[in-house]
Amino acid sequence: MNDIYGDKIETALQTYINDHQGSLTREQAISTILENWFASHGYLPPQQEGMRPEELDASNDD
Repeated sequence: MNDIYGDKIETALQTYINDHQGSLTREQAISTILENWFASHGYLPPQQEGMRPEELDASNDD
């Protein structure tokens, strides 16, 4: 990787970390970015979050 490209990636990574209030380590940020990219490009199944069965009742029927 050349220096110009590396600098752009480093700047983008730092911006991503800062946008998450610095709550991510560098390694966590890279892992999250890769996981999101792999999922959005079909290499990983998308993460689906739903309600647990015990949380379901008639009030949350759509």
